[in-house]
Amino acid sequence: MRNHVKLMIPGPIDIFEETLEALSQPVLAHYGEEFLKLYRDTLTLCEQVFQTRNDIIIMAAPGSGALDAGLSSLFSPNEKVAIPNNGFFAERMIHSMNAYGLDVLSVDDDWGKPSDVDKMRDALKQNGNVKGIVVIANDTGTGVVNPVREYSELAKEYDLPIFVDAVSAMGGYDLPVDKWGLDVVCTSSNKALETSPGLGLISVSERAWEIIKKKGEKATHRGWYYDLFRWKQAMDTSPENPYPTTQPCNMIVSLHASLNRIINVETLRGHWARYAWAQKVFRSGIRRLGFAPVAPAENASPTVTTFRIRENMKNNVELRDYLLHEHNILVAVGMGIFSDDVLRVGHMGKAGTRDYLIPCLLGMEEYVRNIEKKDIPFGASLEGLKGAGTWY
Repeated sequence: MRNHVKLMIPGPIDIFEETLEALSQPVLAHYGEEFLKLYRDTLTLCEQVFQTRNDIIIMAAPGSGALDAGLSSLFSPNEKVAIPNNGFFAERMIHSMNAYGLDVLSVDDDWGKPSDVDKMRDALKQNGNVKGIVVIANDTGTGVVNPVREYSELAKEYDLPIFVDAVSAMGGYDLPVDKWGLDVVCTSSNKALETSPGLGLISVSERAWEIIKKKGEKATHRGWYYDLFRWKQAMDTSPENPYPTTQPCNMIVSLHASLNRIINVETLRGHWARYAWAQKVFRSGIRRLGFAPVAPAENASPTVTTFRIRENMKNNVELRDYLLHEHNILVAVGMGIFSDDVLRVGHMGKAGTRDYLIPCLLGMEEYVRNIEKKDIPFGASLEGLKGAGTWY
């Protein structure tokens, strides 16, 4: 067996043993009482993570597939849809919106800062006939959390549906779907839900279903599989087979195992607290080493930290490669305009534990001490662990 590289990237993540073991179970049929019971139990656990009583769809897809399904089902070609644009994944979402023929109203902000709701309010005042707002909750390209609650309140002011990309957010911190009135919320299995890639999850409100159903089968731009109208038909007419095609059974078994651990062992608030703890420890450590986090503390993502390289470093690849070759740890380089001078470290899955955080910080410390010849005391990067409690 190959020597496993510790994944400290923003996804996919290293998952816990009981979740990994669940993937190796014999294949189940996607119908019959055994699978249906597990499927319904999984949906109940999802409802607790999403904090919703809305319908939740689980499909074989990456997070991008869930976003495509939600986006194309809620909106139609030529409809004007607004989006705050302050990061890599907002820009990528705009490409998706363009692919579906939407009239994109991009409200631009600086990368590394939360988007400005007042700018969006002004844009809505100046632009008529807007059909919805799309928000990236947590951009792993910048490590910034956007103010979803405030955007939801703004959407209510203008009687608009709100669509939330929560791919790297849902499960990572408090994002209450029903309390905030979020209409379509998409996430994936390989981030804060802590299992392997392959599942897209979508929460759909009654308001969103009304919009989707009204457009109905005439909305041919949705395709077949990613048409949520088709999924709703199966849910309503076939309780023993409430999906239009074969489900990824073993992936759902694994998701069930992970969510059971999160809800019933770790607890949801404990899960959030572990991520917040890991973020605090890591940000404290890198500051001691002379690296500057990109996002301000009050808007920093609990699921990923982005930080700038030191001024005298040639590039970000050198440190990434040092950690990989010398310590068997993989971190991620930046994206978009941050490609050359930013590194990204995830805090999800095992990356949010002492067993991963300590070797990563000590490896970075060693790089600064040995490669850059800086006089850094051993363990200086671990100051954030003092009084921070213990996780795993």
